[in-house]
Amino acid sequence: MENNKQNTIDTLKEYKEKLSKLTEDEKKQRDLYLKKLADGTLQGPEVGKSSIDKPWLQYYSDENIMKDSPKMCVFDYVKECNKNRQDSVALNYYGVKITFKELFKKVEETKSAFLKKGIKKGDSVSVALPTIPETFYTFFALNSIGAIVNFIDPRINEERIEYCMKSADTKMIVSVDTYNEKFNNVSNKLNIDNKMRISISPSDSLPFLLKNLYNLKVKTINFKEIQKWKNFIREGRNFESSKLELLTGEEVAAIEYTSGTTGVPKGAILSNNSINSVAFQQKSVLPDMLPGDTFLDIMPPFIAYGLVCGMVASLTAGLELILIPKFDPMDFDKLVMKHQPNHVLGVPSFFENLTKSELVKNKDLSFIKYCIAGGDKMNVESEKRINDFFEKSNIKNNIIKGYGMTELSSGVIINVDDNVNKLGSVGVPLIKNNVKVLNPDTKEELGYDKIGEIYISGPSQMVGYNKETLELKSVLVPDEYGTSWIKTGDLGKVDSDGHVFVEGRIKRMIIRPDGHNVFPTAIENVILTHKAIDNCVVVGTKSKEYLNGEIPVAFITLKEEYFADADNIKEELIKMSAEKLPPRDVALDYEFVDFIPMTSVGKVDFNKLKENYEQSEKEKIK
Repeated sequence: MENNKQNTIDTLKEYKEKLSKLTEDEKKQRDLYLKKLADGTLQGPEVGKSSIDKPWLQYYSDENIMKDSPKMCVFDYVKECNKNRQDSVALNYYGVKITFKELFKKVEETKSAFLKKGIKKGDSVSVALPTIPETFYTFFALNSIGAIVNFIDPRINEERIEYCMKSADTKMIVSVDTYNEKFNNVSNKLNIDNKMRISISPSDSLPFLLKNLYNLKVKTINFKEIQKWKNFIREGRNFESSKLELLTGEEVAAIEYTSGTTGVPKGAILSNNSINSVAFQQKSVLPDMLPGDTFLDIMPPFIAYGLVCGMVASLTAGLELILIPKFDPMDFDKLVMKHQPNHVLGVPSFFENLTKSELVKNKDLSFIKYCIAGGDKMNVESEKRINDFFEKSNIKNNIIKGYGMTELSSGVIINVDDNVNKLGSVGVPLIKNNVKVLNPDTKEELGYDKIGEIYISGPSQMVGYNKETLELKSVLVPDEYGTSWIKTGDLGKVDSDGHVFVEGRIKRMIIRPDGHNVFPTAIENVILTHKAIDNCVVVGTKSKEYLNGEIPVAFITLKEEYFADADNIKEELIKMSAEKLPPRDVALDYEFVDFIPMTSVGKVDFNKLKENYEQSEKEKIK
C-alpha cells in the first residue's frame, strides 16, 4: 500500500514538472484539452487534483481560453475598450453626465497638472478620496504617467494615515477637503512640500444648485499650505513635458490596504497587468452585462474591490457609473429605487438588508440584471432568502457570488451564470486563474471535496507588500516548479465540477482549551436553520476557566416577531446544536444582540464582537 502511494506521489511530481516547462501557447492548448475532458466532449484520465484538471474550464469558450490578458497601463486599457464609445456616458455624478470623451480629456488635463508639479514614473502619490469624478481623473492621470497611487481611506486615524504615507515614500498628497486638518497635520510631520498638497471638495463637480447647498451644509477648514483642486488644474494647463516613457503594464499602478478585520492592514502592491487581468477576465462572464448599462458605484476606491471591480472593470465593460461618494448601507434600498441601476456590486449584508426593506417590498425590480456580492462570506440560508426575494421582485438572475483578496487585485472566483451557480459555492475560478487545496499540516494537495487551505495562482497576483517583506514570504509562496501561489488563509474545497466552497478563515478557526479545532461556519449553518434566527456569527473568545484556548460564542439577531421568546429559542438552539453537531463543536454561549457590527465597508467586525463580549464578561465579575 505504501509503495503504491509513493508511486502515485512520484508520478504526480513528474507530471507537474512537465507542466511547469510548457510554453504559454502550449498551456493554452492544454487548457482547451482539459475543457473537453471536463465537459465530456473527450473521454480520458483525470488526475483528481483541481490544479491539474482545471474542471472549471468547461464553462468558458475556446475563444476566451485562447485570449491573452492586456499588457498596458490601466488607463490605456480603459481607452482601448471604449475607443468607439466616446459619446457614451462614463460617469454620472448627481445628474452631471460625463462622457468617455470628456473623461479622457479631463484625465489629460489632470496629467499635465501632475507633470507640472514634477511627478514622474515611479513616484508615489497618496490619494485619499471618496468616489467622485476627480478620483477617476487623478488615478488615470497618475497611471498614464507611470506613477504609483497609494490609496488611503480618509476616515482612518492620523497614526494610520502617517504609516500609509510614510511606508509608501509619498511625494504628494491629494485628499478630500473634509479631512483637511488631519492630512495637514500628517503632511507637516512627514515634511511633505507645501506645493505638493492638493485638496478636493466633493462639491467641485456638482451642478450649481447642489454645489451651493453642499457648501452651505458642509463646513471645511482650509489651510494656506493646501492647494485647491481648481488652482492645481489651472496651473497645469498647457504645460508641455518631454515625451513620456512607454509603459509595458508591468509597472506598479496602486497600493491598496487589506481590510485588517482579522489582523493589521498591509499595503498590497498591484501592477497594471494585475488590475487589467481582473477586468479582462470578467468580460468572459456575466453575459447580461452590456455596454451602456448603468452601474451603482458604492464601493470606495481605497479598497481593491472598489478600485478594480467597481471603477476599472466597469469602465472597461462600457458601463455608466452612478457615483455615490458617501454610501450609508441603511440607504441602499433608497439608492436602488432612486437610480434603478442595471448592476450593483456590494457585500452580502447589503443584499440581505434589501430583502427586509419595506421600501422595496412587493416592488418590481426587473430593471436589475446583476447583483454581485463579494468581500465577505454569505451563508447558505441568507443566499436562499436573497434568491427567493429576487425571484419575487422579478430580478432576472440569482445573486452572483464572488471571491477575492486585496493580494489578488480583488475578484478571482465568480459564478459564471445561474446555470452553474451552486448553492453555497463562491463560484469557479476566472479563466487565467488556478486553484488548489492543500493539507494545512503536510502541504499535500488534496483531491475534490476535501477541506484544506485554498491557494490561488494567476495574473492578478500582487507584486508584494509595501515594506512588509517578512509577511510576504508567508503569503506569496512559490511551489517547487517556480509558480507563485497566494496562500489565502481560507479553508475550503473544490468539487469535481470546479466549484469553490469557502468554509471560513483559518484565523477564525477556534482552538478550544482542550486543543480541539472548531469551525465557526459549521455552528452558524446549524443555528441559521432555526425559523426565528435573522443572523448569526460565531466568534472565539477567551476562556474564563483556562489560560489557553478560546470558546465558541454565537452572537444572534432574532426576527422581530420572536423578540419576546428569546429564552425558549436559546433552549431550542442548544438542543438543536447538540443533535446536529459533535459534542465539542457546539457554541458554549449564545448571545442575543440587537445587530451584528460591521466595518466601514460592510464586513462583519469580528474584533468588535469579541471585544464587546469579553468586556461584558469582565463587568459581570466585578
